[in-house]
Amino acid sequence: MTRSTSTSTNSRTRTRGLVAAVLVAMTAGLLAGCAPGAESAPGASDQPDVSEFSVSHHGPTPTAMTIHDGVEVWDLTVSPSAEAFGIDTSDESISDIEVGAYSSSGGGGRPVRFILPEGKTVDARANEVIFELLDSPDGVVSPTTGEVLVPKGRTFGLRVDAPAVEGADAGVAAYREALEAIGLPTDSVRELQQKIAAKPTDSPVVDSERIAVSASLPPAQGLRFGVSTLFRPGGDVTMFLLEYSASWDVVAPIP
Repeated sequence: MTRSTSTSTNSRTRTRGLVAAVLVAMTAGLLAGCAPGAESAPGASDQPDVSEFSVSHHGPTPTAMTIHDGVEVWDLTVSPSAEAFGIDTSDESISDIEVGAYSSSGGGGRPVRFILPEGKTVDARANEVIFELLDSPDGVVSPTTGEVLVPKGRTFGLRVDAPAVEGADAGVAAYREALEAIGLPTDSVRELQQKIAAKPTDSPVVDSERIAVSASLPPAQGLRFGVSTLFRPGGDVTMFLLEYSASWDVVAPIP
């Protein structure tokens, strides 16, 4: 499938936002929840049955996902593709982004496991597992800086929304545990603590923006995987959203 990429200001703005989410892994995400109205993926004896875990998904059955002992397992060492991640590319809608979203409700999330290159695995709980696909046959370059905002080809990204936690202590603990589970140093925990302790500004615009801290593994086999935590300063209650994210090297030419 090949899509033309608009060079208008609105298209550049939308694409720049996608790059920030997919390649930098700092997307704002949801504080909790699921995507309503999606259909359950069909189950078969040799295919993952996500409906068993009250997970909604609209699209083909993903070939990169299996269920083992009640855990949703994603093999991220496979070559990224629409088939691997269960993304329906047949919808010629207004969006340039195709999505394969696996959503569950219940607040506490469901058990998921990600198999990474070099024998690494990451276990987590997730409300949302969202794969994104963007086709850019011409690429997008900043007209002012010359920076490549979107490379030519097909780009894949992943965002995983973990259940939100309330309060600074819980937010710091959840982020620290995630870093240790991935095998990352905990240096950025101090950065998170400093940002939490910083006095909120009096500007309602700034206070409405989320603050994020993140860390990631070195790229391996064309995959970058990391974790971030986001919170909004100010207010009586501070909610922290833990997000895992991944992005792959661009696939070119577009299939």
